[in-house]
Amino acid sequence: MFIHRLLFVPVFIVCCLTTLTNEATLPNDEVEALRSIGKILGKTKWNFSIDPCSRGNSWLDQPTRYYANNITCDCSFNNNTTCHVIHILLTAQNLLGTLPPNLTSLPFLQKIDLTRNYLSGPIPPEWGSMRLVSISLLGNRLTGSISGELANLRNLTSLILENNDLFGTLPAALGNLSKLERLHLSSNKFTGEIPEVFARLTSLKEFRISNNNFTGQILDFIFQNWTNLEHTYMEGSGLSGPIPSINATLENLEYIIISDLNGAETSFPQLFINARLPKLDRLMLRNCNLIGEIPASLGTFTTIKILFLNRSNFTGSVPQWILNTKEKMDLSYNNFNDTGESSCQKSNTVNLFASIARVNNSGIVPCLRSQINCAAEPLHFVRINCGGGEITVNGITYEADNYQAGPSTFYQSTNWAFSSTGIFLSNNRPDDVLTLKSSILSSNGGYELYTDARVSPSSLTYYAFCLANATYNGERVKQDFNIIEAAGGAGLSRVQRFNANVTDGTLEIHFRWAGKGTTSIPERGIDGPLISGISIFNPVFKVGYKPSKKVNRISTAAMAGIVAGATFATLLIVGIFWWNCCYKLDDEISDVLLGDCWCYLASKQLVWLWLLQQVTILAEQTRGNRAKEKKKRKNRRRSNEE
Repeated sequence: MFIHRLLFVPVFIVCCLTTLTNEATLPNDEVEALRSIGKILGKTKWNFSIDPCSRGNSWLDQPTRYYANNITCDCSFNNNTTCHVIHILLTAQNLLGTLPPNLTSLPFLQKIDLTRNYLSGPIPPEWGSMRLVSISLLGNRLTGSISGELANLRNLTSLILENNDLFGTLPAALGNLSKLERLHLSSNKFTGEIPEVFARLTSLKEFRISNNNFTGQILDFIFQNWTNLEHTYMEGSGLSGPIPSINATLENLEYIIISDLNGAETSFPQLFINARLPKLDRLMLRNCNLIGEIPASLGTFTTIKILFLNRSNFTGSVPQWILNTKEKMDLSYNNFNDTGESSCQKSNTVNLFASIARVNNSGIVPCLRSQINCAAEPLHFVRINCGGGEITVNGITYEADNYQAGPSTFYQSTNWAFSSTGIFLSNNRPDDVLTLKSSILSSNGGYELYTDARVSPSSLTYYAFCLANATYNGERVKQDFNIIEAAGGAGLSRVQRFNANVTDGTLEIHFRWAGKGTTSIPERGIDGPLISGISIFNPVFKVGYKPSKKVNRISTAAMAGIVAGATFATLLIVGIFWWNCCYKLDDEISDVLLGDCWCYLASKQLVWLWLLQQVTILAEQTRGNRAKEKKKRKNRRRSNEE
């Protein structure tokens, strides 16, 4: 009996607390504030017939990967009779409104998360008077500059503004946010220098400023004052080198991701000489204008699992500790004198593609020379279905290219090869998916060739060899190319044609992501080039054709395919590149994509591309012109006979 009484006591207490909590309500002024805030945001499905803090229908839904619909209240006020809104989470809901200045009508609000919507307009300066601890506005259409009023949020720990259209300089007053731990500003249009007063942000753990237009050098305080730093991302930020040294003990630093720096060439940063970095896991210094030899001291950091030092100008020999590693390392596109390897890759872990210097960065990549065995008769065309199996389109067969390449991988087929460098650093997936498939592309473009694609996190190079007089001349054809702007919208293809000069049997087709564009929309870790198909062919070549004494009678249309008397191959690339995709909510509250978007494509990707399009277009034009020329000659003969 005594035991039963003891059991009854806690049950009775829980029942009483539950009853008290259920009786607590949200004050009318906050209810009306939510009603107004919902209208401004474009939130139409809140049910105000029940108390917003009841966690009932429309106020709390089961979250999915990106979708969240949650109003959280604290109902402990006035002896558990009064509630106040403390969190608002409305993510991936296609909200089309603006940010409400009257958010200040919720005086106890601590967290606002409106990630992955279509909200536009500025960030209200009125928010600076609140008690906010966390602001997340990633993946919207916000414009304007950051108001210095936000510096009044002295308890703010997280400010996430990635993937918007914010611009202007960063207010120096933000340096007063002494509790700030996460500052994410990537994929905006910020300009100017990083304020010196940011050195005061000593609580900072995550710093992301990729894909912006900042100026000036990377400041020393990043690796000096920010002793709590864990992750730093500065890809295509606009900043210049040199990379500063680390003279402090950064016990928690895990990621150093820096790429595409402006400025002059510099030697390898001294940041690893005196530094103590016991947790360093990923180090990427890509296209940072680094020269000289890789220092031996770098080999003492045994915690590094991913090391990318590609696209620099390192010389000397590849260190033996790199050749012996089992970790993922990439030294492609450098100027080493010796790699210690004849192949383009060591043990499927170290990418050495194009790591030995070439004259003017042209000619056959040294590691390919010993692997190319050409037949006596050179090829006049190579066609590849990038990311898919063998396919025939309009009577033309494209070879399969469905090899599931891993991080920084080299793959060789019979007459072509590709090198994929980099790794999707932010998706936390054990294996990157580097081939994609979507029926949306097929219905949009009208060709099956659009349904498959190969993607690469950083750099993707295709080599075609054994061609008749074929090598790519190394010219940069397009820089900072925005496929959305060029195509006139998302989900549309873009047609451009270029001629590729041919001289020594090898054609290089190179795509490189230069740090521009988003890495988190539609999901984090999606960036880099994407290509659906490649067709290389000589427009004047005809099966069974042999030159004769009548070569001077080649039609004018055919001669137009020969530039300045040189032999040219017309390179056609069917490209479906990064598109602007966005999530919407269906009736069952699942994260799906709008009909004209593809979930693996990211928005506004700016990459160095060499785009070209469908093989049949130019071929048909050439045949048509030849037919016209033939008809003219026939008519002239008839006139002469008459």
